[in-house]
Amino acid sequence: MALGRWRYLGAAFFAAYALLVIGLPFLVLVWSSLQRFYAVPSLAALQNISLANYRAVFEYPAIGLAVWNSMVLALATATLVMGLTAILSWLVLRTRVPGRWLLETIVSLPLVMPGLVVGLAIMICYLALGGGIYGTIWILLIAYMTRFLPYGMRFTSASLLQLHKELEEAAVASGADWFTTLRRIVLPLLKPGLLAGWLYIVIVSVRELSSSVLLYSPDSMVVSVVLWELWQNGQYVQLSALGVMLIAVLFVFVLVAQMAGKRFGVREV
Repeated sequence: MALGRWRYLGAAFFAAYALLVIGLPFLVLVWSSLQRFYAVPSLAALQNISLANYRAVFEYPAIGLAVWNSMVLALATATLVMGLTAILSWLVLRTRVPGRWLLETIVSLPLVMPGLVVGLAIMICYLALGGGIYGTIWILLIAYMTRFLPYGMRFTSASLLQLHKELEEAAVASGADWFTTLRRIVLPLLKPGLLAGWLYIVIVSVRELSSSVLLYSPDSMVVSVVLWELWQNGQYVQLSALGVMLIAVLFVFVLVAQMAGKRFGVREV
């Protein structure tokens, strides 16, 4: 839609909206992280600016383990979810397997379940089944995959619907089986959508709290639980410092991943 002269007003509106919704809250978070104790932004409070909160975060007892666990869980969850949903989307959209609609419905069920309910269900299930999974990082991985399978399914299904089925039919006519078609034709063309979904799931996995808070143990601590503990303990300025570092790291990670992912785009020959 051509806005004409209204485009300047539209641009100003969205710039102001972004500043109010994203910019100002982040600036207040940065301000809080630099205070010895929380204070409303003012000239007088400038005297209390310090980096002590950032040092306190690095000295927090479980921060190293929490960061490592969050990184492993985020990367593993994103990789497994996108790989699994790529196959599931292909089965649902490209095959005539009986009951494939039921498969899509089951994968979408976690969308209507709060994270606390998912965490509680998984906790009760593995306490009953045993096997030593409860209290380990593996149960968090299962919970994260359950939570984010529907999102991966949406990314891969949307990307697959944009591919013409004739490409796969041509591969089959040339003698390729279904696995070769999936590996040589479908997955390479899905790379942009898979990368977008992978990045999204990495981010939401790092900040996932609702299911983590029911399933973590001292050996499977994650960053989101550390943030929750700081809030519970009233350590708001240290919480702000950790929040600023988390936002900065995720922002840089997304930029680097997007720059590296450009090489995976579909190029015209």
